[in-house]
Amino acid sequence: MDNNLDPILKVDTTFAQQGASDWKVDLFACYQCGKCSNGCPVTFAMDYLPHQLIRMLQLGLTEEVLGSKTIWVCASCETCYTRCPNEIEISKLMDDLKQEVLKQGRKPEQEAVARFHEVFLNNIKKFGRINETTLMGVYQIKSFWSDLKKSRIDFEGLFKNMGLGLSMLKRGRLSLFPQWKTRKEVRGLFKEG
Repeated sequence: MDNNLDPILKVDTTFAQQGASDWKVDLFACYQCGKCSNGCPVTFAMDYLPHQLIRMLQLGLTEEVLGSKTIWVCASCETCYTRCPNEIEISKLMDDLKQEVLKQGRKPEQEAVARFHEVFLNNIKKFGRINETTLMGVYQIKSFWSDLKKSRIDFEGLFKNMGLGLSMLKRGRLSLFPQWKTRKEVRGLFKEG
């Protein structure tokens, strides 16, 4: 009897195995209980639920995972991790997948979130901690240039954000100058990851 199912049954788990090793997240410990997805506060905005994304990685559906909205929508609240009976750090996995998308030079599914992610990490690298004024200033400038390239500038939103920022500066809720802290140790963390 000729078995024509062999090509269908072949699953390439190279990316998942390499990722699990590099990211120190045991993807293959997931037995699909769904507790992560049931506790996640942002599943309404995801195209794949967290447990589905892990199964997709287990099945070698790398392209679909790296092209998904889910990795960019994740709020990194770690509710999934606290509910997981196998303590799979899904929020860490989502961050690692974001970095993989950027490393491969792919176009992120959620450009604004990817832009914020990049600016946020660069802010930490530079100052050793978050400086909200610099973070939002750089993010707004990058967003403005991105919108300018697409010929669709949201001036109303831009001026609204500028007004909010000035109001927060006046009330002492934002500092104009960053506080420099332990930049050397923080930079070391980025080199390790």
